[in-house]
Amino acid sequence: MSRPKGCKNKRSITVEMIAARFKIDPFEVLMMVAAGDWKGLGYESATRTSFAASGIEFEELVITVKDRLLAAKEATRYLYSAKQSIEVSSGSEGFKVIIEDYSKK
Repeated sequence: MSRPKGCKNKRSITVEMIAARFKIDPFEVLMMVAAGDWKGLGYESATRTSFAASGIEFEELVITVKDRLLAAKEATRYLYSAKQSIEVSSGSEGFKVIIEDYSKK
């Protein structure tokens, strides 16, 4: 017997309870990272001092461009449905349609 459509499984319920206990909305955190909101994420400054292997001191962003891109990419999964690839070819027998779901890869 399957669950009714829209009914949450145990894992979803557990994840929601943990997020509520810590008062965190994962999507909101993703959006803060994507926006570079270092204050909202609790950082004291937009940059931090780091040291290269040679000992040279330099400033770097606490939220890197790479971090922002990855967060934006992850957030799109919440906003847009995954697209499917459709291949259409013709032959002596007519048309052949191949549908491949890339959301599971």
